[in-house]
Formats: sequence, structure tokens, C-alpha cells
Amino acid sequence: MTYTPPPYASDFFVVGAAKAGATAVYHWLSDHPDVFLPSVKEPGFFAFATRPPAPAKGPCDPAYVDQVVTDGPSYAALYESSGPRRTGDVSPIYLLDEAAPVRIADARPDARIIILLRDPVERAFSQFMHHTRDGIEPCKSFDAALVAEEERLRDGWSWGHGYATHGHYTEQVERYLAVFAREQILFLDYQDLQDAPEACWERICDHLMLGHRPLIRNERVNATADLLQVSSRPGLTRRLRHPGKLQTLVKLALPTRLRARIRPYIEGRGRPVPKLSPGTRKALAMQYADAWPRLEAMSGLLLSHWLPHDGSNSRS
Repeated sequence: MTYTPPPYASDFFVVGAAKAGATAVYHWLSDHPDVFLPSVKEPGFFAFATRPPAPAKGPCDPAYVDQVVTDGPSYAALYESSGPRRTGDVSPIYLLDEAAPVRIADARPDARIIILLRDPVERAFSQFMHHTRDGIEPCKSFDAALVAEEERLRDGWSWGHGYATHGHYTEQVERYLAVFAREQILFLDYQDLQDAPEACWERICDHLMLGHRPLIRNERVNATADLLQVSSRPGLTRRLRHPGKLQTLVKLALPTRLRARIRPYIEGRGRPVPKLSPGTRKALAMQYADAWPRLEAMSGLLLSHWLPHDGSNSRS
């Protein structure tokens, strides 16, 4: 497929990282009267314009795949009703995709960029937990998923299964600094979004040249920290909960109430939520440590709290 620039590109882009607060920021911005965001939360056009959004192998979230926009006219159509409001595109895949920064810069050289970063160890474990909850992670432990990661990505699994791989932010950030002026990019740390949301919101408004408005919705979105148990049969759970032949057959054969009643028996008893061990946390953190001074210099963020430390608690 040959890339064709879209006839319209939005005014600003929230480009990632995944599991670093993009959903919360999407809701913050959606509540601002001078902002228009499409109902498609993650259009992904600038990453998927030349390749299919569905992975070649492995499980994936069909709802995510179905929402991705892969042609320019359809992307432009998302913004037809924006009027005079500032338009945005919140697609975390843009930080990972090598082509996205250049494509965005070519389409909107004056675009404002927001890059959200998160402790890469916590980001990786949060992504793993998200997949575990949704039944698209076959491995029952984080360590096993990390061992399988390199082979999975080589075989064409989804980008979301790059748990450790995608925590190497330096090259991702450098791609944006190569095509956008530094003042066009706002860096925010996920921990600041959690601890000081109002201050972060003011910085976002200033960066996007928006009038300050109260922060209306600040609930945690897509959090997995409160999970008590996960499916013991993730493959079956995925087929039952996501669109497909098995789900269609079950819906045709059984009424809603009966499906809800027997689903726990079909899926089996839940198993304890996987944990991030101190040893795994430290070993994974050391993979990124050498790059953090460079990342601090580029982003202006203080990242000392990302350094390896004892303790197994993780915010997901």
C-alpha cells in the first residue's frame, strides 16, 4: 500500500505512550468546549495507512482493530463537524510507529504534540494486565510473557504485546524532536497525571492555547489495579467476550440471562491476579536505566522515581 496524505489533519496529537494516561487525557479534552475529538478514540491513521491494523498472528482486541481508520478521506471525515474548535487525535500507537512522526509533520507542520511517558516497567506490567483481563494474553505470568515477547513480535503479534520492547522511549522521542520544534511538544509524566491532575491540565491548556476550564472528569479510566482475579481460561474467555463464531453461536442458542448465569461455569474459576516480583521489576528497570539521563534532557522531566527500587506494588 502506498501512503497518501489525508485531505485534513488535526491541530494537535496525543501520541502515547500506551498505558500512560492517554485515555484520561482524551476525556479531559473531550470536556473542553473549544476542543473537538472524534468519537473514534484512537484513529491510528498515520500508523496504519499502509498496513492492516490486525496483527498477522496472535490474539488481539477486535474492537481496537475495527475502529482504526486506514484511508485519508475517512480520516478527514472524522472532523467534518468540528466547526471552529481545535481538533485532536489521541493515538498512542503514533509514538511507536517509525513512520508516524514524519507523516504527521508533513500533514501538519504546525501541529502541537503531547507525549505522555510512564515508568517503563509499570507501563509494561499494566499492558500485560490489560491483556490478561481482556483474555488476549495466553501466558499466565508476566515473566513468561517477557520470555515469549521477542519471538512473538518477530512472528507478527500485535504491537501491544511488546511489553518490554516498547519501554525504550529515547528513540521514539528522538523521532519527534527530529521533525518538530521542541516548543511544539509537551511532555508529561503519568505519575504527575495521577498526583497533580489539575496542574497537568493547566499545562495542556496552555500548550494547546486553550482557555482554562475546570477539570470535570478525573476518574481513572481503564485501570486494572483493582482486579481481584482473572480468567483461568483466557483463550475461551476471549472467544466468548469478543465478536466471533463462538460468541455468535452462544448468543443465538442462549438467552441473555442464561448466558450470564452459566458463563462463570464455562470460563472456570478465576485465578489470582499475576504479580510483578521485585526481582523482575529490578531486572527490567536496568534495561532502561542507561537511557534515562538522555530522556530527562530531551523531555525536561525528572525521572528518578523510575530508578530500580525494592517492593512489589505496581500501579496498573
